[in-house]
Amino acid sequence: LVYVALIFVGGIFQSFCFRNYMYFVFETGLLFRSAIVTAVYRKSLVLSAGAMAGRSVGEITNLMSIDAQRLQDLLGDLHAIWYGPFLIITSCVLLYLQVGPAAFAGFAVILVVTPVTICISRVMRTLQKQLMQVKDSRIKMCYEVLGGIKVLKLQAWETNFAARVAAFRTDELRQLTSYLLARTASTSLFNGVPSLVTIATFTTYVVLGHSMDTSTALTSLSLFAIMRFPLFVLPTVINAIVEASVSFQRLQAFLLETERTPVGSGALEATGILLERAAFSWEQPVLPKRRASALDDTVSDVSFQMQTQGICAVVGGVGSGKSTLLSGLLGDAPCTQGTVSMRGSVAYVSQQPFIQNATLRDNICFGLPYEYGRYTAAVGVCCLEADLRVLPGGDLTEIGERGINLSGGQRTRVALARAVYQDADIYLLDDVLAAVDAHVGATIFRECIRGFLGGKIVVMVTNNLQVLPQCDSVLVLSQGRVVEHDSFAHLVHIPDGYLACMVANFKESDAPESQTEDNEPNDDEFGTTPGHALVRVPSSEVADKACSLMAGEDRSTGDVPWSVFAIWIQACGGPYVAGRVLAVFVLAQATNVAATLWLSYWSDQDQRLDVRSHRQALFVFIGLNFAFALLIYLRVLGLYLAGLQASRALFSAMFTQVLRAPMHFFDTTPLGRIINRMSKDMYAVDEDIPSTWANVLSTLCSVAATLATIVVVTPWFVTALVPLVCFYAASQRFFVKTSRELQRLESISRSPIYALTAETLDGLPTIRAYKVERSFQKRYMDLLDCNQRAYFLNFSANCWLGLRLEVSGAMVASFATLFVVLNHSRTSAAFAGLAGVSLTYAFSVTPALNMSVRYLSQLQTQMVSVERVQAYAAMPTERPLRSLVPPPPQWPQHGRIVFESVDLRYRVGMPRVLRNLCCTIHGGEKVGVVGRTGAGKSSLVVALMRLAEVHGGRITLDDVDISAIGLHDLREKISIIPQDSVLFSGTLRSNVDPFHMYNDEALWAALKRVQMPATSLDDVVDGGNFSVGERQLMCIARALLKRSRVILMDEATASVDPDTDRSVQRSLREVFCDCTCITIAHRLHTIMDSDRILVMDGGSAVEFDTPKNLLKRRASLFASLVAHSQTS
Repeated sequence: LVYVALIFVGGIFQSFCFRNYMYFVFETGLLFRSAIVTAVYRKSLVLSAGAMAGRSVGEITNLMSIDAQRLQDLLGDLHAIWYGPFLIITSCVLLYLQVGPAAFAGFAVILVVTPVTICISRVMRTLQKQLMQVKDSRIKMCYEVLGGIKVLKLQAWETNFAARVAAFRTDELRQLTSYLLARTASTSLFNGVPSLVTIATFTTYVVLGHSMDTSTALTSLSLFAIMRFPLFVLPTVINAIVEASVSFQRLQAFLLETERTPVGSGALEATGILLERAAFSWEQPVLPKRRASALDDTVSDVSFQMQTQGICAVVGGVGSGKSTLLSGLLGDAPCTQGTVSMRGSVAYVSQQPFIQNATLRDNICFGLPYEYGRYTAAVGVCCLEADLRVLPGGDLTEIGERGINLSGGQRTRVALARAVYQDADIYLLDDVLAAVDAHVGATIFRECIRGFLGGKIVVMVTNNLQVLPQCDSVLVLSQGRVVEHDSFAHLVHIPDGYLACMVANFKESDAPESQTEDNEPNDDEFGTTPGHALVRVPSSEVADKACSLMAGEDRSTGDVPWSVFAIWIQACGGPYVAGRVLAVFVLAQATNVAATLWLSYWSDQDQRLDVRSHRQALFVFIGLNFAFALLIYLRVLGLYLAGLQASRALFSAMFTQVLRAPMHFFDTTPLGRIINRMSKDMYAVDEDIPSTWANVLSTLCSVAATLATIVVVTPWFVTALVPLVCFYAASQRFFVKTSRELQRLESISRSPIYALTAETLDGLPTIRAYKVERSFQKRYMDLLDCNQRAYFLNFSANCWLGLRLEVSGAMVASFATLFVVLNHSRTSAAFAGLAGVSLTYAFSVTPALNMSVRYLSQLQTQMVSVERVQAYAAMPTERPLRSLVPPPPQWPQHGRIVFESVDLRYRVGMPRVLRNLCCTIHGGEKVGVVGRTGAGKSSLVVALMRLAEVHGGRITLDDVDISAIGLHDLREKISIIPQDSVLFSGTLRSNVDPFHMYNDEALWAALKRVQMPATSLDDVVDGGNFSVGERQLMCIARALLKRSRVILMDEATASVDPDTDRSVQRSLREVFCDCTCITIAHRLHTIMDSDRILVMDGGSAVEFDTPKNLLKRRASLFASLVAHSQTS
């Protein structure tokens, strides 16, 4: 009884020590992860342009999620590196004392297995590196596809790009399969080592002529059981070390990347800019991604100085290096020759404005404290008052990721207001007037740039030649070189000068250039479709709107439903596959128990067996152990293969469903939130869940076999087992409820971290120009703290449960020993052997229970990832892509479009953006669509392309109701040239002709028509390595190739120079001469030759006639727009 008490006290003491150890390990891991992700984020803020070009957002996200998690997880098993070998060596020494020289046979097995394990680990490390590379590529592709989802839908490219992502996913799963096969070999080898050591030791012991008595057999069996635990843990540890070493190298490579060198003040003693023969060139690896042509966006031999207030306008053709010059002044494009100096605070407005997923006020203040007078002035000079009146929550409305609920014009004006609010010394403005209409642009230039910023140094890139006479100087770039720099009055009179020719060609236009606010398929409407124009609605419809246009992340509560487990099992192959895997696990454990019982029987019969019988018993024992080793391999292999099948099915279902989601889902869901599920959650599905299931089934089978053996040997143990099982179940149940909710909170709080990371990388030039890195770091740390709190509570709950269940394990061992002692009167040899087996198992139940608790809790929390993936896989989708009865192959033949009393709202609860719209556009007719800000012009295109389904009325195309056909049936027949041009990683060929439908001759002809500079169709495209103007030209070339009967154009040349604009407009008229063309007018001269003009106001068609007739009516809205344009 004293021994029983000592066993119980020792078990309790061990549990308290181990739980304290695990608590401190988890806490250290938490701090470790926090340090890693913070270091990665801080490093991303100072990366050079070349370093950033070689790193995708997806790769950096993986560093913060997968790689940081692996290094954190390593700490939990790190001490097994020393205590595992210590237990093995100690067991071997005690085994030698028990069986003598026969123990050397077991030692030999370990010595043979060790180099094999090292080789497997090296293979695993190589495979892990390759796996992470393809994983980064897949995440990068997902990020590109989802970031450009609107273009994909408009062009009906979802299927094509889904296939591209599927190809990346196939490569990833192929690498994952190779890695898991190596991991299976490593796991099986370690788990099989105790059996192999047992076989070698006992075989040698018998061959040496020793008899297998009960004491020797059971003592050796206990030592093998002690050895089994570290050998069970070591594969996990080795796998963790392999993965962590790869992650460490990846993190090290990232943290050692080159950093941006800020521009210094040099010899400047006062506020100003000084460039002396400066050359700016994008460093490696940016250059290989750019075109190998003369127009490589580098600038050379630039010399100019600005030390007094004034405006310097920078003009030039597409790809001449205008934006690169500003990047050089900011320090983003390195200065390779000469010197660049700048003294004073800087405000920067990029060509594609950076908008945070925050309130409009926060976007304008941008880290500075709110000052009413200063704020009101900035809003006023940027013409934002009308927009604020329409917003649901005024300037406290959250406007979405990348300003997705704003039009291009609104984004530009918000970014300009931010610059004005900064009250900086130097202003760098990249083509800010291209996004606003003529009269608004004139107001901004007069009131803001020349007025409010009149005492500042302003460098302004522009294609608007009308403002040049009011600038103090003009700098003309051509092919990366400064060809002219002087006042406008001087340059315009230089015979055959660059600027003189540009102005002369511009004056040949019949009508004044007039740009309207709509810069993309949604003007200044706030809606749920990206860029949906802000339609003015009655105050009664706005008053009850929330201040956020973004949706919160969905969060399940309560138990992880059994249906989630059923979904994963079904994805693995269904109950049949699950039954086979479970059967192998049960059979393996049964074989192990059978081998132990056979050893007990053999030792009991030792005195009755002759030499031959001893050898026969040995062969049976060897057979059972070899069978157990084989079944270990088969059970792990089967489970991993089933898990791979589940990974393939779940990701495919999720990604397919996300691509088919309505546009309002993307407008209200941050991209980082979606990527989180495709990165971190899919990592759990790919690698964590199969491994955890294997460990859960192994430990549960071991615990079940242990308890069954003890009950068989000492039936009275049932009296203690029942309350222990009830206590175990109650503790587990209580824990799971808490742990599951904490895991959900951890997953949800993780999404904003990745969203902020993506947002930061997207706006890096702006963030660094305004020197608000510390503000963003604080936001990041706050989000990280929120995430860490949920994680801390989760592992604290794990320690709480672990302590209670380890106490249960100590009680199992104590009660098993107690009942054996109470039955000591049964002195038969058979009972002695079985009692030894029972106690051997009983002493192993505590670590088994400990591991089962750990793995069960991991499984419960990891299955939340399946739940989150399945939530996206079951989300509502758009209407079918194809109709059961498709339209005729030649449809549409004429291109006649009829709007019949059309009402449109972007989603339920939103105000109507089209109201009783009625108009008929005849086949082959050229129609210009105009209207004031918020008139609903772009909503017309949204309705026609079915990005949102009409709420009332109908639209017909050649007498076919477009709502009755598939989305692809419709969108494939209509070409659209959006203002918001998007390119994808690949080549020039794959972006212009993604389906490989045209030959090289046709591609070159289209590129030549739009004057797109290119040296090869295989020029590399990497999303952002072409200027905005060049991207627009590629989109136009794409439409020229398609030659649809209906063409929708959202002023496709707003960001190109006047000469290219005129040439492209001429090509469009020639190619689309017999097509129905609908043009949303941003510059009125581009639609003055239209057959008719559709004037929108308040979501309705208020005028629809020829330009000539409308201009004759002095009271017409169109005439007033033209008058404003001419005044501007």
